[in-house]
Amino acid sequence: MKLKNKFAVVTGASTGIGRAIAIELAKGGAFIALAGRTQDKLLKTKSLITENGGQAGVFLGDFTKPDSLEALITLIKQRTDKVDILVNVAGIWHGKDEVYAGKGFESFPKQVILDTYAVGLTAPTLLVHAFIPLMPKGGKIINISGTFENGAKGWLPYFVSKKGIEDLTIGLAEELKDKNIQVNAISPSDTATEAYRKYFPQYIGEAIEPEKIAEFVAYLCSEEAKNVTGRVFVLKKGKKPYEGYHT
Repeated sequence: MKLKNKFAVVTGASTGIGRAIAIELAKGGAFIALAGRTQDKLLKTKSLITENGGQAGVFLGDFTKPDSLEALITLIKQRTDKVDILVNVAGIWHGKDEVYAGKGFESFPKQVILDTYAVGLTAPTLLVHAFIPLMPKGGKIINISGTFENGAKGWLPYFVSKKGIEDLTIGLAEELKDKNIQVNAISPSDTATEAYRKYFPQYIGEAIEPEKIAEFVAYLCSEEAKNVTGRVFVLKKGKKPYEGYHT
């Protein structure tokens, strides 16, 4: 129970990587604030946590809408005066029946571009801004990015949002070093989430499991990583985490 008495906020906790991270941090003893907009899926994550003895609460908010995001922040602040861990997972790379890949930039609907930036970069920035005053020494901020082995072509909005969050990671780590708050990013390669299985079944054998990413998040949240900050770690199936920007 290395995270006992810790309060963790995990965005995008309704499915995939976010759900796996929430479950893993709860195993360590943290209370998990499950943040997102899909209530039934967040409640499913909560049940997976509580049936194993963990603690979690659902905090609804739509990150594409500033007022809704602000309301979510207010709800969390009403629940706690201390945020030990913030994990920004939420991002947009597909819709209900369409993957936003293999598309010329000019063909992207304008709203998809705005929503991708809002969820992938603006919301994490505002969550950090809101919760830094609540973070004690030893606080942890972890941002989830993504790998781009074939460059930006075909999914430019997502690429830009994730490159932006890596830059946010580096800048925040420098700014928060004197407060003893560690900031890192994880850049997973193809990940075997439900959505990935739906849209890219032909590559599923090359994809890393979400639980592996969750285990590394737990490491970065532990005392073992108290001196690790300002780093972007690439995770790929069958390889140890390594550092580096990539295009």
